[in-house]
Amino acid sequence: MEQLNIQKLIDGISPLYNSYKQTSRNISGTKALQIMWEIGDLLKKAIEVSGVAPHNLYRQIYGKAEGKENITQKSYITREFLGRSYRIRNIFKNKENIQKDLPNLKSFISFREAMPFFDNEKYILKGEEKEKLLSLLNSDLSPTSVLDKIKLLQSEKIGRKNPRNQKLDELQPQKEIFINFYNYLFYLIKNNDYESVKKEFKDVDISILKTISSNTSALAQEGVKYIEIPESTLDTQWITYLNILNSFSTQINAKERRRFRRLIPPERIVKLAEMIQALTSEDSFKNFKK
Repeated sequence: MEQLNIQKLIDGISPLYNSYKQTSRNISGTKALQIMWEIGDLLKKAIEVSGVAPHNLYRQIYGKAEGKENITQKSYITREFLGRSYRIRNIFKNKENIQKDLPNLKSFISFREAMPFFDNEKYILKGEEKEKLLSLLNSDLSPTSVLDKIKLLQSEKIGRKNPRNQKLDELQPQKEIFINFYNYLFYLIKNNDYESVKKEFKDVDISILKTISSNTSALAQEGVKYIEIPESTLDTQWITYLNILNSFSTQINAKERRRFRRLIPPERIVKLAEMIQALTSEDSFKNFKK
């Protein structure tokens, strides 16, 4: 077995991952699958030559989480994303099969929910049932309608009931984005002085950072007025976080925000708000690090 060069693997995956994150809202499900297949192919080759177990490899690529010692943060490519990419690579033996089987897939989410029917031995569909599923995924129906039909299929084939935590499971992507962003800021502040950090935000209006901090605080409780965040020069890591923040802020019903606070404790949300506020001035930065 060969010694695995994690950094070289990350360097190969990162451009594909960044392309996916930057365009995921605009590209078709078919294109999203093709990008993830390429990432999965890199993972598969690395696993085959090194003998490293997939989940171990994902941890090595992602790096540390808060609280771990003596482990370098290597990337922000999430383990969940890597796992899905590897599954997609195993479902489609050749990249060309994606275009062949799913030429008109509108939304990756539809395929994500249908994945057990492609690779889980207990639920995999074959023959006519598989053809019907592919027809549904390629149909002209809206992504929401397709997703609803897949949920029904899940209930029929997998026997999903309606556990109390089902709604919490639906917020797992938002939870992961929050944790990734939290860890990013945590280590940025921990490992740098203010002047170094300031260089990363030299083109960003301080008022925008203050607004993001205020909006983040609002997630920790109800009754706080949300403020619209103007367009800015913040990078993708921030924009991804802002997307979920804006999503919560526009919801009239507070149920989803309450569910989110069951996944992320309010005190952790407040701490993220404080970290963002720490970026607004040298005094705030020093006070936070005390």
